[in-house]
Amino acid sequence: MTITLLDLYNTAATQEWSMYDNDATSQEEFENSLVISLNKAIQEILYSYPFNFRERTHIVLTVPGINSYDLPSGNILKNSNNEYMIKIGAESLKFIKNSNDILIKNGIPKEFSIKNNKLILNPIPTEKSIITIEYITLAIGENSNGDEIFSLKNDTDTVTIPTHLEEIFKIAVISRTMLNSIASESDENYSAYKKQSEIAYRQLIKYSKGVGLDKTVKF
Repeated sequence: MTITLLDLYNTAATQEWSMYDNDATSQEEFENSLVISLNKAIQEILYSYPFNFRERTHIVLTVPGINSYDLPSGNILKNSNNEYMIKIGAESLKFIKNSNDILIKNGIPKEFSIKNNKLILNPIPTEKSIITIEYITLAIGENSNGDEIFSLKNDTDTVTIPTHLEEIFKIAVISRTMLNSIASESDENYSAYKKQSEIAYRQLIKYSKGVGLDKTVKF
């Protein structure tokens, strides 16, 4: 099963208290306010915890004479030694905080800095090589072309979630969407959606940690 915006929209529209029609067949029938609420809920959940399914590898193919390259759209990971996970082959590149401290030369890159959202390599590459960057993506899904997207707009846009977590994630998103839509905490539906939202979110964290790993999460 793949979670699409159309699926999320109609599921949210069927919830108690919802004011939306639940028989939409395309984005032309979407109410913009519900689409905004769904995206807000998805982003709140995914950006609040470093879920391992958000980890990606960005590949940089160096070009001789060029030392500036695009960074991925996300947060670069660090290893157990607090080193940024940017490597050329098996060797980690050293991070230089201030690019002005770099003595420019030519050769095989050994260090890097970041300037204007660009990866700056030093020495300047003299040959082609592969640099890998391990990062946590800020993208929440994909469009029908397979491109990463940062909000869902079209009915066929999908959320990038492992299959075994899809149902838990869907419950977490729908309940948080409804929770954010209820104006008053005194509303009779508020406490029920709040409890459902909290349980689903904790289960999502618990079961995203992997088989055989510690899944202790207090409810």
